[in-house]
Amino acid sequence: MALTITIEGKGVIANADAETNDTGGDGTGDWGFTGSGGVSNGLTTDTFKYGSACIAAALSGTKNGWLWFNTGTGTGYPLDFDTAGAEEGQHIYIWVHCPTIGLTTTLANEGVTIRIGSATGDFADYTIAGNDGSNGWDGKWKCFVIDPTKTASNTGGTIDIGSIRYIGARMSTTATAKGDNLFISQIAVGFGLRVTGTSTTGWKDVVDYCIDYPNRAWGMFQEREGIYYQYGKVWIGDDTTPQAAAVSFTDSGRVIQAGISEYYESAAWKTSANIDYIGLIIEDDVAVTNGVTTFKDGVLVGSDKGRSGSTFIGNTNHNYSMDLYGGSNAASVTALYGTTLKDITGVINSGNDAQHNFYGVSFIASGQFDPVGACVVRNCSFAETAHADSALLWNESIDVRNCSFIANTVGAAIEHPSAVGDPYDYYDLVFSGNTVDGLNTAGSDIDVNNNGTSNASLDEGANTITYLSSATLTLTVKDVSGTEIVGAYAYIDDNNSTPFIMNTTTNASGIASVGHTAGAVADATWRVRKYGYKPFLVVADIPASGTKEIPVTLIVDPQQT
Repeated sequence: MALTITIEGKGVIANADAETNDTGGDGTGDWGFTGSGGVSNGLTTDTFKYGSACIAAALSGTKNGWLWFNTGTGTGYPLDFDTAGAEEGQHIYIWVHCPTIGLTTTLANEGVTIRIGSATGDFADYTIAGNDGSNGWDGKWKCFVIDPTKTASNTGGTIDIGSIRYIGARMSTTATAKGDNLFISQIAVGFGLRVTGTSTTGWKDVVDYCIDYPNRAWGMFQEREGIYYQYGKVWIGDDTTPQAAAVSFTDSGRVIQAGISEYYESAAWKTSANIDYIGLIIEDDVAVTNGVTTFKDGVLVGSDKGRSGSTFIGNTNHNYSMDLYGGSNAASVTALYGTTLKDITGVINSGNDAQHNFYGVSFIASGQFDPVGACVVRNCSFAETAHADSALLWNESIDVRNCSFIANTVGAAIEHPSAVGDPYDYYDLVFSGNTVDGLNTAGSDIDVNNNGTSNASLDEGANTITYLSSATLTLTVKDVSGTEIVGAYAYIDDNNSTPFIMNTTTNASGIASVGHTAGAVADATWRVRKYGYKPFLVVADIPASGTKEIPVTLIVDPQQT
């Protein structure tokens, strides 16, 4: 089964393939031109982005004009970008080509603009080039992404963003040009893409689909020199209840960069898109079996490491967010192996599901990672957080080990918002170069046991964190086939006296651990019990510090089965 990829939102509204009755949208929209005399629009096959033709106009001398598409007033038109409107929060994606930027007026005089209007006399301009600057655009085909709620470079009349009928490009020239010099191709409106189905080369399939220009030029994903540029959000999974079918999206080794689209306003280049419009959202349906969504990136190495993960890169214009939660269907899996998240400054979260794995992930200059619950976090690095509070948000069900926190100076390494489970255990969490290792926002003092190689020492907040050195005691429980046993009762005591040094059950990895701060113990009793298996018992010393791990193999007890 291949992927099914659709525009989330309105969709294509113009294909620029016919002057009248354009085949995009409802097929009734027409193209036209408003401007100085002697100029009109026409269909050309000399250049195009989508299909085999586009709409063009020739502006030469001291001319100006607006080449526009009129959506008409069919079902679903005009477009309503206003609050609570049908297109609220969606963006306009429009492909423009202008080979004569140097012959236009200045940026201040709006050499080339994207113009939208509720009427030809009621419009808003978003300047994209002039003879004194084009922000790196050389005039070749480019998809500009416009949020109609942005402050315009210029307006005329009184535009109503709740009734947008006219979308196109305007140019003002100062010198003679030869032939057509303003071209427009496919126009779409939406939030981004929705992806369902199954693929082992997920990101490549999405990009290949979007850049299949003979058949579509949506603009949400583009490719330049092997880098995938993302414009808008991507939903992986179905938003119906129940989800129509299971979704499996896996890939590795890609580079996904948050794309930039800008316009010139108040003598500065600014983002033409909403600050939060780029993101990745995993969806599933918690209620049903076929609501399962599997999202995997990278390659699993051993039991808790990763390699060859993709690199996701944000930018300074947008808060790239990653909602890896979904409906928290217990059978769904989100797994990042060796993935790098760089400048992902929006929300990054996961679900309360032990099947969600983050192994060898690098969080670099990104926002706060909220594991939400019991996802498994191993061998990850958190460096140079961009979040004012911390790189990692602790929770009462957290399962994080063998991670490093490096050079976090904007915010702390870890934030503790709760004291319910005080004291807390750090297992092989290494801290270096942080301004603050732990931020206490729990409302009361807490203790943290530095187990194994953990070395946290710096705290901040209205209440304190007391770091205690301890020994890490671990029981790893499997059956004779090597499969981890979940929910086995694990105990450690000092010569059968109470209170227990350990009294818990094994987690999804078959592990039970505790930090011990009371010093060395000779001849402690280590026990594991689970119905259906013979009990395990061994006598072993407890060190004053460092680690002590005992592997346990439980044997089936035929008298209990």
